[in-house]
Amino acid sequence: MSIDSRRIEKVFSVMQTVAENGDGLVHVGAVADALRAENSPIAAWQLRADCTALHELGRISLDAASGAWQLAKDQPEQGVA
Repeated sequence: MSIDSRRIEKVFSVMQTVAENGDGLVHVGAVADALRAENSPIAAWQLRADCTALHELGRISLDAASGAWQLAKDQPEQGVA
């Protein structure tokens, strides 16, 4: 698994945790805070790119009303590449 794939999987894992502990909506700021708390910060531009990659893979979708991400209901097995 490439470095990019591992990072994207880490971001998705954090998104799952945030969604489970909240109302199902995931704000990128909450993901950034969680990663910083784990001593694994990721730059905002990189988080945005990772969210775009996850969206293109069909693993998350944007909730236009709130501006937050939602996890797709049917998740493929872990692994981006």
